[in-house]
Amino acid sequence: MSVQVMTGERVAALLRAAGADLGHGYQCVTGAYIAQSHHPQVEVGLPLLITEVHADVAPQVGAVLANAYPAGHPFTVLWAGEDDTLHLRLATLAEWTNQPLAGPSCSLYAPPLPPFSSISALQEIVAHLRAPDGCPWDRAQTLSSLRHDLLSECAEVVEAIDAETHGADNRDQIAEELGDLIMGAVLMVQIATDEGRFQMADAMHSVVTKLRRRHPHVFADLAVDGVEGVLTNWDAIKAQEKAAKGLVPGHPLDGVPAALPALEKARQVQAKGAKAGLLDRAAIAQANPALAAIFAAGMDEGALGELLWQVVALAHASGLNAEDALRSHIIAVRAAHADTAPASESAESKGDNRIAGLPGAT
Repeated sequence: MSVQVMTGERVAALLRAAGADLGHGYQCVTGAYIAQSHHPQVEVGLPLLITEVHADVAPQVGAVLANAYPAGHPFTVLWAGEDDTLHLRLATLAEWTNQPLAGPSCSLYAPPLPPFSSISALQEIVAHLRAPDGCPWDRAQTLSSLRHDLLSECAEVVEAIDAETHGADNRDQIAEELGDLIMGAVLMVQIATDEGRFQMADAMHSVVTKLRRRHPHVFADLAVDGVEGVLTNWDAIKAQEKAAKGLVPGHPLDGVPAALPALEKARQVQAKGAKAGLLDRAAIAQANPALAAIFAAGMDEGALGELLWQVVALAHASGLNAEDALRSHIIAVRAAHADTAPASESAESKGDNRIAGLPGAT
């Protein structure tokens, strides 16, 4: 007997022996299928059986599973002994990963993660909330009504991350806030689904194919020279995408979200302007010699924060709002370059992409 041929009723019997509830089904994939990825493309809310885990793929299988299952998650290891007897052993994922195989190959059984631990579980509850027997508030939402909530959730994620500035471990709060942010995105997709516009698969296909297309140095044979080479090629690909869609290149300073806080908006406009040759950041930095001298004497993040804090107080003392003042200046800068020729590349700058965790300027 070999575990490779454990199929049908025998597989079901083994799964039941391991405590699997087969009333809702299960998954059965090979070790080679898991090893070819960096994240297991399985449903963590269902029992999982991985067969044909050979010694040559076992380390990669363990590494891939660790991207979705906790190190302490219980697994059942199944293998055939020399006398053709099937053996079972319980081990956590970490224990199995750090131990050699008992034979030339084995199978692994992973029970589901705790309830409500998957993206599909989130999609289910959001769909329920939007259903006729769901929540009146959720049913009343539209893409437009959720715009400010989305910005608020992004800000709360940033605040949770900022709490780690001085070395604190704020992982629980970051995870919670990221969950809220993802929930907002799932709710927006569900609204579009209810309206017959698009589904989650459409959004996922769009972003995955885009990432593959814009990383030919990873998914094709293009050679790039470091980070700058990646960014240059990224912009060239975006320009090609726009041209293929028949889109007219926009103004070099276009594409900065209007709702951004003024400081981030200023950073992005400067990044766009510098990239297009419209703004000289070095000259801007020296425009006020007295202020430049403060930086020349030494400046770190804490000191800069204190300086900005003082500027806000000084603005208030003068009857001004620092946020509004900077936003108005950005509008004036944009107006001063209104007649500039359209950009030859995507209207979205590398600075914009930083918000989405994609390559971008600073």
